[in-house]
Amino acid sequence: MSADLPLDASLGAANDAEILRVLVVDDNEASARSLAWAIELEGYDTRLCLSGPLALAEAHAFRPHVVLLDLGMPGMNGYEVCKAMRADSVLGHIKIIAQTGWGDAEARRKTAETGFDLHLVKPVNMALLAEMLALLAHTAGATRHQAA
Repeated sequence: MSADLPLDASLGAANDAEILRVLVVDDNEASARSLAWAIELEGYDTRLCLSGPLALAEAHAFRPHVVLLDLGMPGMNGYEVCKAMRADSVLGHIKIIAQTGWGDAEARRKTAETGFDLHLVKPVNMALLAEMLALLAHTAGATRHQAA
């Protein structure tokens, strides 16, 4: 399942820079929707997917700057999705952030080895995530929606 979460029509870009695009991937729909909603409230374009294969397809269509990727998904897990994105010439540059309940040293080592850029432990600290997204937006030359 892939869901496009539209922003309120009253919001507009502060300038002509593109808006940072964030793809949230988690097999727990409530968790994915909550996180996507919180990111959307920060002013970023957000979409969500509930499985690894759909995430790869949505990443090609949406072209996100950042992917927040759960690790423990059935079928194609987050490690496999990350490896597939890193091997893809179109998706290989995307910033991929693990968002998982696994915060031990082994999980962090494995995400780093797999190609994740960052590792966040659930529940995600929204203040920290907002700072990270702002930094990534700046680095990408992107922005966020501003209230009119």
